[in-house]
Amino acid sequence: MATILDVSLLQSFDIIFAPLLVFAIFFAILQKTKGLSSAPGINALIAALAAFFILLSDTAVQMVNFMVPWFAVAIVFIVLLLLIFQMFGATDKNLYSALTGDTTIIWTILGLGIVILLAAGGSVLGQNIGPYLNDGGAISTNGSTNVATADFQTNVTATLFHPKILGMLVIFGIIIMAVFLLTQG
Repeated sequence: MATILDVSLLQSFDIIFAPLLVFAIFFAILQKTKGLSSAPGINALIAALAAFFILLSDTAVQMVNFMVPWFAVAIVFIVLLLLIFQMFGATDKNLYSALTGDTTIIWTILGLGIVILLAAGGSVLGQNIGPYLNDGGAISTNGSTNVATADFQTNVTATLFHPKILGMLVIFGIIIMAVFLLTQG
């Protein structure tokens, strides 16, 4: 049944959206940084080449298509967070000084971008990333989920929520907090 929010027809154009987005981002970065040239024509040519290279790789197109919604959600969240801060009296100058004065915010945003990139790589490459992962057919003997199944998502979930991994994460968290509290001035 067709609805107003039905955008399934746009999935036919997925191959076009990724190169256009890559072109726009590369061109904006090249124009802003003037790293290679200050001429917009040269920057547009370099951005068009980068977009063309993305177009040649189906894996890269799938990764960009996976990352775009997650970055959009992150950007909307950050904008709404900034609006909340401004609603409670923060000025643009306060927000700018907090962003430039404290590197924690920059590292958090960078870390979020790396997590989204790794999730895209895991989602797109998944089970085919290693030489022995595409075998499948492993059977669990003790009733728990095995990490050698043919489904990549099942393998990752079983690994991340294994009691040994969870215990290690708790110990790492305690160590990080101890180091943080012991090094405070």
